[in-house]
Amino acid sequence: MSDAGKSEEPTIGKRLPDKKFVVTDRLLEDYFEGLDLDRGPYDRGEVPVPSMIATDADNYFAEAAFSQQRGHLWMRQAWAFMKPMQEGATYTTRGSIEDIYRKRDRTVVNTAITMLDSSGADVLTANHHQSFLLDAPVEEVEFRDPGKKSGARKFIVPEGEPLDGFERKISLEMCGQYFHGSKSYHTDKDASLALGFHEVVVGGRMTMAYIGHLLDTHFGESWFQSGKLDVKFTNPCWPDDHISIKGVSTKPDEDESTESVFAWIEKEDGTIILIANASI
Repeated sequence: MSDAGKSEEPTIGKRLPDKKFVVTDRLLEDYFEGLDLDRGPYDRGEVPVPSMIATDADNYFAEAAFSQQRGHLWMRQAWAFMKPMQEGATYTTRGSIEDIYRKRDRTVVNTAITMLDSSGADVLTANHHQSFLLDAPVEEVEFRDPGKKSGARKFIVPEGEPLDGFERKISLEMCGQYFHGSKSYHTDKDASLALGFHEVVVGGRMTMAYIGHLLDTHFGESWFQSGKLDVKFTNPCWPDDHISIKGVSTKPDEDESTESVFAWIEKEDGTIILIANASI
C-alpha cells in the first residue's frame, strides 16, 4: 500500500472527503470473474447488483490509514443496507474516523461510511475496522497456529436450516481480476513481502464477497432493503487455499418477519477465515 497523498495520521473525528462511486460493468465483470461466480442471473435481471460491490466504494484507505502499514490487516466489517444499488448509477460516499482503539498488539481504526443516491437518500452504511502494528513493526508478520488460539473453533453454530453453501479454490489470477489488475499485497508477492507477509494475502473484500453472495442468494429482495451484516476476520487466506462457504438460517416462530443467518468460511484443515452474523 502506498501512502502517497497522505497529509496526516488518522485521528478520531476526522472527516473524510466525499467521493463519487459508479456501478460500472467493469466492476461487475471483475466481481463475477474474480470470484468465479455465474453472472447469468444478474444479466437476465433475476437478481440485483451484488451487495458486496459496495466494498469498492469503501476506498478511504489513503485518508484513514496510518503511514506505518507493515502487518496491516482487516479485523471487522459491519454493514446495513437500505436500498439496492443500480448499474450505471452514481452514488456519493461520505466517511469519518469514528474511533481508534487498541486490540492486543494492534491499533485499530474504525472508519464509518455512508452511501447516498442522487436524491440524497441513504443506500447503505458501513463500519470498517482496520488494524495496524504501530508499536513494534516487524520484519515478518507471524500468525499463531489457528488450532492453538484461545477460543479457536469454539463458536457455536445455532440450530437451524443449513444454507446451500459452496466451495472455491482461490487462485492468484482470481485475486488479480477481483482487484481490477491493481498491484497490492492482495495481488503481488513483492508488495506483500514489503508489508511483512510471506505470501499474497487474499483480500478481505474477496472472502467477505463470498459471504455476501451467500446472503444475496438466500435472502433475496429483503436483503437489499433491510439487511444487516457483521463480519469478523479470524485468520488470513492465501492463494491456492480451498475454502468452504457455509451458513445456517434461523427464523423465530414468534416473529416471522425476521430471520438471522450465522455464516462462516473455513479451509480444508478446519481453519476459520471469518465468521458472520446477518439478519433481515
